[in-house]
Amino acid sequence: MVTTLGPKMAAGREGVAGSSGSGPGPSQRRWRRSSWARGVLLLLGGLWATSTSVPVSLHSSPPCRHRVPSEAEVINKVHLKTNHVVKRDVDEHLRIKTVYDKSIDELLPEKRYLVKNKLFPQAISYLEKTFQVRRPAGTILLSRQRATNRYLQKENDPHRYCTGEFAEHTKCGPVIVPEEHLQRCRVCRGGKWSCVAVGVQDQEGVRDADFVLYVGALATERCSHENIISYAAYCQQEAKMDRPIAGYANLCPNMISTQPQEFIGMLSTVKHEIIHALGFSAGLFAFYHDKDGNPLTSRFADGLPPFNYSLGLYQWSDKVVRKVERLWNVRDNKIVPHTVYLLVTPRVVDEARKHFNCPILEGMELENQGGMGTELNHWEKRLLENEAMTGSHTQNRVFSRITLALMEDTGWYKANYSMAEKLDWGRGMGCDFVRKSCKFWIDQQKQKRQMLSPFCDTLRSNPLQLTCRQDQRAVAVCNLQKFSKPLPQEYQYFDELSGIPTEDLPYYGGSVEIADYCPFSQEFSWHLSGEYQRSSDCRILENQPDLFKNYGAEKYGPHSVCLIQKSAFVMEKCERKLSYPDWGSGCYQVSCSPQGLTVWVQNTSYLCSRAGQVLRVSIQMNGWIHDGNLLCPSCWDFCELCPPERDPPAANLTRALPLDLCSRSSSLVATLWLLLGNLFPLLAGFLLCAWH
Repeated sequence: MVTTLGPKMAAGREGVAGSSGSGPGPSQRRWRRSSWARGVLLLLGGLWATSTSVPVSLHSSPPCRHRVPSEAEVINKVHLKTNHVVKRDVDEHLRIKTVYDKSIDELLPEKRYLVKNKLFPQAISYLEKTFQVRRPAGTILLSRQRATNRYLQKENDPHRYCTGEFAEHTKCGPVIVPEEHLQRCRVCRGGKWSCVAVGVQDQEGVRDADFVLYVGALATERCSHENIISYAAYCQQEAKMDRPIAGYANLCPNMISTQPQEFIGMLSTVKHEIIHALGFSAGLFAFYHDKDGNPLTSRFADGLPPFNYSLGLYQWSDKVVRKVERLWNVRDNKIVPHTVYLLVTPRVVDEARKHFNCPILEGMELENQGGMGTELNHWEKRLLENEAMTGSHTQNRVFSRITLALMEDTGWYKANYSMAEKLDWGRGMGCDFVRKSCKFWIDQQKQKRQMLSPFCDTLRSNPLQLTCRQDQRAVAVCNLQKFSKPLPQEYQYFDELSGIPTEDLPYYGGSVEIADYCPFSQEFSWHLSGEYQRSSDCRILENQPDLFKNYGAEKYGPHSVCLIQKSAFVMEKCERKLSYPDWGSGCYQVSCSPQGLTVWVQNTSYLCSRAGQVLRVSIQMNGWIHDGNLLCPSCWDFCELCPPERDPPAANLTRALPLDLCSRSSSLVATLWLLLGNLFPLLAGFLLCAWH
């Protein structure tokens, strides 16, 4: 059975505001541009005053639009030289040969250094340690592109012959392949019996490599029309197993940032794009093999699977991707059909079932929104929000075991699962989470009086109601917002929202379209006059707020996590009080010990004896008293070993006693005693004069 798709998988979304993947819709852009003047209340001798804080914007990259290369852009059945093959160790890593185009050398020096010395070396190092080629071949010598894309093949001859002229240059994407990487010309000028090799002999090719990656920084049409950092794909596949042996990654030169705080995001993007070129691509699904090396999709006599001209790619079988209809809960107690496409290869199914704790899960859902290039080429954002191979970068990308399992299921690689990164989103949440709508999940959690995480139902408002990202590593805000037009029926999830008229409910949903408009808590960044200031990721030291803006006595750094604030923090000095209206969570340093989880506020420690315990914080910092309440998380959220939960010790309660700078400050007390000391002789003299 072959699954056949139409050219558009999600009809009826064109009129929805903000429909370009995770990018901001009109209402979101207005929200970003607004001044967001949020008052800071200052009580000074009975006089109230206000000040303005900087606006914030949610982290959300444009959706990745991985363009499957056209039939003319890819050369299949490339014969590899088998001579000079050295027996390799069974545990030898994937070998990627990086070839930099001259456009890289034309970049500004700081960008060139970033690309050649940091960005690609680190990305390649990670991928080489993570994957190993199952059937390594010999020297890579690529085929030349033909002008007509028509070929002949002789019996008992592995090479393909051109029936016309060769193209002037052989390209891999936008990058020209060096001549020394190409096979000699082979042409047939009078039928298949007049086929000869012409020109110079085959050259050395690329030795000691499993994949050649051509890296460019060309200002292509895609760079000028799409808001993207880079894009990548494969361009040639070897003959025996159809494995990609060459691909490209092109960086849009104007989008390369040398800002330190943006490096992690760029590095993740480059890894993401190279994985597309190595195997995670809808254009390669039909070429996947099973563990024994047999194709999972049937082949024609020419060794290729059927081609789907409406989609512009080779059509896979239902052993790879399968169409499934879900029953989808929406508002007004309605259930509508919801079509999903599942990747159903064995290791992916096994890893997905274990991750979600759902033994009946049929496969891992692929993205069904965002248009061609985003759909099918990524994991479903609703289910694997911050997995690196979802269709947009919103926060804290990780490459999980599920992505590594997919790469194994290509039949081309073995995966080193110790390189997989922990994915918290959806972990252990069961079949209802992974097989039903987020409305069903939210309603069930409300009935059980449990947290809605990872989803939320708090409107983004002024002032902001802050919370924590699902993994508790960043301050976050619920991305529920109003769109300019009603959402499609299958994405209308709310029967009621506080303060919202019933007739307006169809306009409300999460700001990330490719997450099926499900609202979730999302990290954000602060901007001043349009310039990036800092993000809300607790682990980045550079995000530490300025001393006089640190109302919650927060501490950012590698050992910090996000904690819920039970009440707004107040800064006090004598009769002056200052508080910040945007509150609800903050970043604080934690440590683990045999006694359990300890929260540090400045240099004061607070032991968390049980989850939900209220820590009454009162500390002195920079001449001010900071008072507030924090909620203890579970010790197991951050520590490997934890003692049984118990009532908090008395030591934690004594710290709740309020400090008073005006009466307890040592410098102030000394000043008062000095003043009294100076007044005493005058008073004594006055009394003596009066007595006489």
